Amino acid sequence: MSVQTVDRGQCDTPRCDGQAETVTPEGYVCTSCAREIERAYREAERCDRAGRDGGRQ
Repeated sequence: MSVQTVDRGQCDTPRCDGQAETVTPEGYVCTSCAREIERAYREAERCDRAGRDGGRQ
C-alpha cells in the first residue's frame, strides 16, 4: 500500500494515474490495478497450495 498522500480518487499504485474505484489489501486502486492484484494473490495462493500438497493440484 502506498504511504504517500494522494488525491482522493487517485489510484494508490505507484506510477498509475488511474481513478481509484476499488478497495483492496494494497489500497484504493483503479479497476486495472485491482485485476492485477487479484491475479497476483491467486497465483500466490496456487503456489502455496502446490507447496503444501507436494506439487499435486
